[in-house]
Amino acid sequence: MSLQLLTVVVAGAGMGLIGLVYNSLAAYFMFAALVAVLLVAYASSRLSARTLAWRREGAGRVFEDEPFPVRIELENTGRLPRLLLAVADALPPLVGSDAEVEFVVPALWPGERVSLSYRARARKRGVYPLGPITVSASDPFGLFLHERRLGERSEAIIYPRPLELTGEAGRAGAEPRGVTTGERARWSLSGLDYYGIRDYRPGDELRRIHWPATARHGSLKVIEYEHGASGDLAVVLDTREGAEYGPPPDTTLEVGVKAAASLLHWALSGEGRASLAADSPQGPRLVEVERPTREYELLEALARVRADGALAPSQVTDWVGAMLPSGYRLCIITAAPDEGLPGVVGRLVEPSGGGLWVAVVLLDAASFDPRGGPSAAEPAEALARAGATVTVLGRGDDVGEALGRMLVAAD
Repeated sequence: MSLQLLTVVVAGAGMGLIGLVYNSLAAYFMFAALVAVLLVAYASSRLSARTLAWRREGAGRVFEDEPFPVRIELENTGRLPRLLLAVADALPPLVGSDAEVEFVVPALWPGERVSLSYRARARKRGVYPLGPITVSASDPFGLFLHERRLGERSEAIIYPRPLELTGEAGRAGAEPRGVTTGERARWSLSGLDYYGIRDYRPGDELRRIHWPATARHGSLKVIEYEHGASGDLAVVLDTREGAEYGPPPDTTLEVGVKAAASLLHWALSGEGRASLAADSPQGPRLVEVERPTREYELLEALARVRADGALAPSQVTDWVGAMLPSGYRLCIITAAPDEGLPGVVGRLVEPSGGGLWVAVVLLDAASFDPRGGPSAAEPAEALARAGATVTVLGRGDDVGEALGRMLVAAD
């Protein structure tokens, strides 16, 4: 009970008692007036939030630890003004705000709209629910406070940020020329062979326009570069339930996602195809991308993955390997390789089985979870004997450097 409400109740009770003792009409009138104030204030607080319409807007597709704006719009659709509204938005764990997410609206007149905005920031990749919005409405006297939750939650999709691959592999790739929220950067075309001129297609980078040919033909023409399988890369990410080790947010799955994003970005930077395969409760899924401008499809898939699949890495690898042409690069990222994985790898590296270059990034679960994580030493030996290029990543290792060495070994 607020101090204002306590004061009015005590005053009303006092006026009523005085009226009974002294039979005073003035005291009875004051008592009735205070009771009327209480009734009007209660009804006003209950009705204030019922005629509010809301909408939330936000650039919810950004990289981890990158701020994104959130805007809440409220509209009074009723015929009476709404007074003293307190608006608060709910943020999930690992998502913070650069400022308060609570706002006070002194008055919202009929038909009036008000926009409230703030900037949020997520510490790691993922899909985060935002909301619901809570509106606290008070009466003009501040006696009663009524809360109401508006609408369903929306979501913010946070992409994993690809790491720079160090060493020769990093220098052979491309450097970002600038990243803006919701867009991918433009990448250099070093190390590619000239193939020819073709018509411009939506999504082509403007810097690839061939201006002399454009002037001759009167329509946009772009330079096309040779696109062979040697630069193509498929990544199999182990998302089996129970195969994630370590305390969050730095679990084996999170490091695996970071490694997958970095490898796929490297492939697209060199004008190669990039494919991501991962299991889920709905079954295995393969996302294939051929252009850097569509890299967001891979990043969104990585933002959504969770350790909730049922298939072992050998099963997903076997499924993907059957669809890859000869000469393709295949990288498997797992913290819990099953016993069948070396056999699948051995078959894929054979010319008769596809002739693929296969690498395995083993996330050493023992270093992420010393109390229950399995060691990567024995599986690494078995996979190396099967013909895979094996890289072991422990907790705190430089992922970019390790992946760079692995790609140099592929050449």
